[in-house]
Order: sequence, then structure tokens, then C-alpha cells
Amino acid sequence: MKKWYLVAFILSAVLLAVGCTPSVKVELPPAAQSEIYALSGSEAFEKYLEVKDVASRKDYYYIRVYIKSLPGEFTTLEDALVQADGFTKNFLENVVEILNRYDINEDVAVWVQLPLKDGGVSVLGHVYYDGETFHTFERYKP
Repeated sequence: MKKWYLVAFILSAVLLAVGCTPSVKVELPPAAQSEIYALSGSEAFEKYLEVKDVASRKDYYYIRVYIKSLPGEFTTLEDALVQADGFTKNFLENVVEILNRYDINEDVAVWVQLPLKDGGVSVLGHVYYDGETFHTFERYKP
């Protein structure tokens, strides 16, 4: 009878240990990363954005994009905000569609930045997918 208590105790400890381990974010497959980068060249987005970074973070997938200026002119902050608000949700939907093809349904954040004339960038804001809902563009407030 004492053996059964020992077996029950060990089994309980194992189940508790397995249940308490943190979930590990799956690394993005290289093919999925390539497809997300390729969105920069797609007809829908090539005039508006350039994908600069695609990465797995602790709690979500992170994508950083730059707003493109039209040839011969420089996009102002006001124009960039309108542009970011207009295309980011559609871009995020395309990213989630790509991830779903790889059986990934996790949180995704797309951060939008505007390159500045002096070489820096201005962070405009982000859109977010929480695994169920697409959230609209939210302006960054430092």
C-alpha cells in the first residue's frame, strides 16, 4: 500500500512540474520570415512600407516596418500617421494569414517607424493581433 502512495506522489509531482513550465514561443520558420519580408515587395504594400525586422519575442512575434516616402519627396509625420493608420491593419492580417499557414496562431505586433532626414527614426505606433482579435493602429506615446 505504501508503494501506491509513493507512485501517486511521484505522478502528482511530475504532472505539477509539466503544468507549471512556461510555454516556449515557437521560433518563426525561415520560410515564414521570408514570406513576411516579401510583403514589402507585394503590389499592395511596396509603395508604402519596408519590412525591417521579423523576430520571435518572449510573448509575441515582433515585426518592424518603415514608412516609405514617395520618390522625390519626404513624408511628414502627419502624412506618415495617416499612411500607417491606413495600411497597418491590412498588413497585419496578411502576416497572420502567413503564420496560420505554418500552424502558428500567436500574438503579433507590427511596429511602424518613420525614417527621419537626419538618419534617425520616429516610432509612430503599432497594430496588434492577440490570437483572436485584430486591434487597430495605436499611436506611440513616449
